[in-house]
Amino acid sequence: MESKGKAVKWLNIFLLVINISAFATFLFMNSRQEIGFDDQYSSDEFLRDRLQLSDDQYEQILEMDQKVFRNYQLLLDIECESNFELIKALSSENTSNEEISEIVEKIGRYHGLVKKQTVKHFQNIKSICTEEQKELLDALLLEMMEVGDQCQYCNKENCSRRNQIEQKKN
Repeated sequence: MESKGKAVKWLNIFLLVINISAFATFLFMNSRQEIGFDDQYSSDEFLRDRLQLSDDQYEQILEMDQKVFRNYQLLLDIECESNFELIKALSSENTSNEEISEIVEKIGRYHGLVKKQTVKHFQNIKSICTEEQKELLDALLLEMMEVGDQCQYCNKENCSRRNQIEQKKN
């Protein structure tokens, strides 16, 4: 009983350290993002170049995406923490399948939330684009996601999605 109490105590300390480090990372990323943003070539700058965004459009995107990127970083940190939790559970001999399933479901939820932040980012971009820029963005997204390359791993023959991808590319 006493060893169980010690184990719980150390587990609480370990989780407290993880939470503090996540919070510190969150604060550091926010301050770093504001200070050193001009020093790095960001994905937004890449999109500005490829879509030929005006300075006003670019500023609008940066403003709209501040919250998106903060959430994105926080969610990635939690997802990473959950991945380490899964590794620890898989390394332990006493972990039940239910515990592993819970961790996997948690990772899936956070991965989905990260994807939603990515979608919000691209919706923000699309909301300020002209029709011509929207077409360029659609083509760029197909290229970035390598959607056509995924077809080589699909076992379906005569798939309508392949035709849709080819039509978008041309």
